[in-house]
Amino acid sequence: MSVLALLLFVACGGSGPAATSPGAAAESEPAGMPASLWSDVPLPNPVEVRQARESAEDGESVVLRGTLQDFGELSTFLLVDDALDDCTEMGEKDHCATPWDYCCADPDELMRLTVNVEVLEDGIPGDWSFKGQRGLDRLTEVVVAGTLRKDEAGNMRLEASRMSLQ
Repeated sequence: MSVLALLLFVACGGSGPAATSPGAAAESEPAGMPASLWSDVPLPNPVEVRQARESAEDGESVVLRGTLQDFGELSTFLLVDDALDDCTEMGEKDHCATPWDYCCADPDELMRLTVNVEVLEDGIPGDWSFKGQRGLDRLTEVVVAGTLRKDEAGNMRLEASRMSLQ
């Protein structure tokens, strides 16, 4: 349910600064993000979010490729399948003030093609944000390795252990 609430908040233009170009954030690594999480070398054999949602099992180790939609206040972000175009790719950037929220996409399709990514510290998301770390910004394409978790309602999250730029 929490993934649904976060998706609805973001899709409805939840508060956040104006869009910037991917990678425009500072290259410095603010305190919090574990150095062991980041790989300067692309992670091998990534699959699309759609494929993982359709076939991966709870507890399975996966490597996902996708586009960073938006950041949580803690060590979480939403990852969207690359098959779904954001509003700038659809030529709708003037229609949508927050193109990273995929407001031009069908909400059901967006939910079906999104996974919540989190880094756990002692079983809960760390008290830091991915935003600006290693140049990460909305609409940055990334690859994330970790353990997939699915609940009874079909919500999916990825407990991240490694990540890199795509």
